[in-house]
Amino acid sequence: MGMPKCDANYVALSPIQFLERTANIHPERIAVVHGPRRRTWREVYDRSRLLASALLRHGLKRGDCVSVMLSNTPENLECFHGIPMSGLVINPLNTRLDAQNVDFCLRHAGCKLLIVDTEFSDIVSEALSRMRPEERPFIVDVDDDQCDPKLRGKKLGSMSYEELLARGDPSYQEAPPADEWDALALCYTSGTTADPKGVVLHHRGSYLNAMNNAVTWGMQQHPVYLWTLPMFHCCGWCFPWTITMLAGTHVCLRKVDGARVFDLISEHMVTHMCGAPIIMSALLAQPGPRTWTHSLKMMTAASAPPAPVIAGMYKLGIDITHVYGLTEVFGPVTVCEWKSEWDKLPV
Repeated sequence: MGMPKCDANYVALSPIQFLERTANIHPERIAVVHGPRRRTWREVYDRSRLLASALLRHGLKRGDCVSVMLSNTPENLECFHGIPMSGLVINPLNTRLDAQNVDFCLRHAGCKLLIVDTEFSDIVSEALSRMRPEERPFIVDVDDDQCDPKLRGKKLGSMSYEELLARGDPSYQEAPPADEWDALALCYTSGTTADPKGVVLHHRGSYLNAMNNAVTWGMQQHPVYLWTLPMFHCCGWCFPWTITMLAGTHVCLRKVDGARVFDLISEHMVTHMCGAPIIMSALLAQPGPRTWTHSLKMMTAASAPPAPVIAGMYKLGIDITHVYGLTEVFGPVTVCEWKSEWDKLPV
């Protein structure tokens, strides 16, 4: 009685809170690795705030949709923080879609601004050609130096991602959403049987599932997470925020290649990674012994991996957690929880 919700006793749950905390407590820790590039948590926080304020200065309003067609890059990680930080809705597009489905998603989402990696400019260009001029979003290009030069396409927009950030306000201070039920992301599921289906994810659910990832895996501070899972897949199962919450390090990877994955695990002492069973098959297909001795965990989803695959992964020293989920429930929410009595059982 007499104690209603107010600013002193209540804040809406949102995963954007994690970045500010981590940047304040661990500003000099390495936040993201991409080839030779390294950025600290202070730099990621500053750049995400520049992105947020630049989008608002561009004229976008709270609740507007910003689509991203990006690989697993530092720019994509910044989008998962900066876009919702401004009250806008991030729409991570599946980079494997054809032009028809990209066109559908952009129209259905009411996309106001599209940030696109030049690797995907041909598909996006074809999608835009299907739209009336007044329907086309403003285009911002990301030309990643780690992209295979043979895969790079032409720039589609009048502004680069770095030029967009340069328009931001360095003193911008994000505010929590007015309501934790506010939309944070719009993800589209497969369109194999019909048009893609849009799923709206809110701040509260994203916060809770990001926390749940850490609890499920028993994660400690400062994990090193290798991005073998596409960030576009249900917001990377909320791991862009989980790893940020724990002041870990995001190791970016544009394309899954078994040999490259092995190299990155050894080079950066990777502790966690996610992906479909096909990722495990790619690792097992690599010749030669593993070259790491530290603990490494992998979360895999979809159909259960065959017993020989699980056995092979354990021989590599990789502990497997099998999960299942849906875009509609923020990703991996069902887990095969390990029981101690299974330790005595054969594979």
